[in-house]
Amino acid sequence: MSFLQRINPAWFLAGAAFFLPIKPAPVNLLLVLTLVFVLINPQTRNRLAGLFKHPITVAAYALVAWLVFTLSFDTSNFDSASDYLSKYLRLLLLPILAAVFLTKQDGTTVFDAFCVGVFVSVLGSYAVALGFFPWPEGSESPLLFKLHITHNFFIALATGYVAYRLQSVWSQTHLAIKALVLLALGLALYNFFFMVEGRSGWVAMAVLPVVIAYQRIGLKGSIIAAFAVLLILLAMYFGSDFFNTRVNAVFTEVQQWIDGQAIAQETSNGRRLSFWLHSIEAFVQAPWFGYGMGGFEAAVTPHAHASGFTFAFNNPHNQYLLFAVQGGVVALALYVVFVAMVLLRNNSRHLLLLHGFVLAYVLLNLLNSFHYDFAEGVFFVLGLAALAYRTEES
Repeated sequence: MSFLQRINPAWFLAGAAFFLPIKPAPVNLLLVLTLVFVLINPQTRNRLAGLFKHPITVAAYALVAWLVFTLSFDTSNFDSASDYLSKYLRLLLLPILAAVFLTKQDGTTVFDAFCVGVFVSVLGSYAVALGFFPWPEGSESPLLFKLHITHNFFIALATGYVAYRLQSVWSQTHLAIKALVLLALGLALYNFFFMVEGRSGWVAMAVLPVVIAYQRIGLKGSIIAAFAVLLILLAMYFGSDFFNTRVNAVFTEVQQWIDGQAIAQETSNGRRLSFWLHSIEAFVQAPWFGYGMGGFEAAVTPHAHASGFTFAFNNPHNQYLLFAVQGGVVALALYVVFVAMVLLRNNSRHLLLLHGFVLAYVLLNLLNSFHYDFAEGVFFVLGLAALAYRTEES
């Protein structure tokens, strides 16, 4: 083989994973290089035919095909759809990125690189807090790279992965490496709980131990884990002013919205509730097929204006409602089939990691549109490609 044919595409994908918590431009470039070298490398290229026929790929492509078809609806608008199209088309990368993972080591390399990128973002947050970089305008948190939702969600995923890795290699790990990893985890968790606002990340962190306990012990174990998590959260609620304030804000802002106070339009949770309400109102008027990928904003705006809600939005911060308004029950059903295909893949060598990863997205998609957001959407595809498809050596 030539030199180019021997280059492992996993190296470029690891670079993309590293930059995901940091900046998008290198991610796009490295993804392109990954695709090029998947086609150049004979081993990865030869895997593509089988991966395109994989049940997970078929389910993902069916969802994308339906969403693209909805562009033909009279209620859709292609200019408006362009904002969503590239985001949903990322799912087409699944079999191509899955071809990258020839060996167990390829997956380890990519996820390790992601964790290093997350830690760099954590160090950036400390640097802002210490005054080395300016505090981001309009933010209550010291952030250097991403918004608080992405920052904390990625910390939750990275710490879950590190814990998973450590339990299998702890006895073989050098003492100095153990100390460095534990220090990095300590810094990340302190930043996660006490420095950066990010309730979505806290929810993701809470669900991971429950998933692990269910896989290892069963229903009884998951109940015990859920109770333990609840006790920890209560301790943090009463012991941390930062945590207490963020949680109390939810109750205050929800009550303001229920009471119809004008301030609700200016609060995070008040706006989110309005987004959900008006998306549901639009959905019930076209429940089966929706308004098309480019019809979301036009569908919800009349309902928003009728209630006096003047904040324009094209993202309800709920992936299920976004699919429902765009593609109706058909889109929701296809997404459920897609997720089911992933969760039913019992031959994954990392079943525990796969279930925790997917369920974190399934749960957080109730509070955000993670297939619309760049970093979260790309990492979903990358994570599934690594965990849901079997490697060549499996």
